[in-house]
Amino acid sequence: MKQQYIIIGIIAIVTFVIFVAWSRLKNQNPQPDTDTSRPQENLFPTNKVANDKLVIVEDANENDIKKILQEFCNSYNKEIFQTIPRLTKLSDNKFAVTFPYDINFEIYCYFINYVNYPMGFDRHFKTIGWTTTKQSDIWITEKSVNKNVMLYVSDFDEEYDNVFLTTSDNIGYKLGFAMGEEKQLLDRPEKNYVKQPISNNELKGKSYTDFK
Repeated sequence: MKQQYIIIGIIAIVTFVIFVAWSRLKNQNPQPDTDTSRPQENLFPTNKVANDKLVIVEDANENDIKKILQEFCNSYNKEIFQTIPRLTKLSDNKFAVTFPYDINFEIYCYFINYVNYPMGFDRHFKTIGWTTTKQSDIWITEKSVNKNVMLYVSDFDEEYDNVFLTTSDNIGYKLGFAMGEEKQLLDRPEKNYVKQPISNNELKGKSYTDFK
């Protein structure tokens, strides 16, 4: 009888531990934003802004990438239109994303991180971005300003709230979203700079889908 009580007690403890772990995991994995409310339509930008921002997403199907882009817009376009991505299909599992109305560099970094780690998915998507930096861009220093840069999530990332930057002359930074982790110069870049596989001009004339 005593052994039965011990077994029951052990089962109760294990059940409680599993429940607590599940609860914490659930709270650490918020659900995608499905709120499609937007500002008044007259606040939608009317003039396109020339820029060279480009994101390439691989190993994704069309339905998944469309869902991811829409949910990112749901999060950032509630009060003002901050991101208006344009999706161009390159192959069945490879897509290009551009921003005909431009996008703030900070939100651009968030975008690359989010597409790599989208909410509601149990996997990540290979996502790399390219752009030319400006003095006014957040996190940009004298070593990275006015340069072509490549932005990506580390293959060894365990923090989930940063992106890595490599300049065209292979100076590397870790750009963290947490306070105090904003920019860290690396001894060497996580990845060497690789030229973008396609230019924004080459995408002109291809069919696309805009999100807002």
